[in-house]
Amino acid sequence: MSISEEPEFSQLDDPALISMREEIRGELERLPPGSRDHAELAARYDLTTTEINERARAAWSKTD
Repeated sequence: MSISEEPEFSQLDDPALISMREEIRGELERLPPGSRDHAELAARYDLTTTEINERARAAWSKTD
């Protein structure tokens, strides 16, 4: 599955996003670091990191 085929991360709930990250990380550990597939998955993993950071930032900035 290419990055463009991935669901929009903002549409996933937190458990689904975290589960996806775990799957990607497991696959990254299996693939050779210099491979094309590894680079594509690493980019996808970075996108999930960005999404999680944005969610955390939004949650922490809420004032009650």
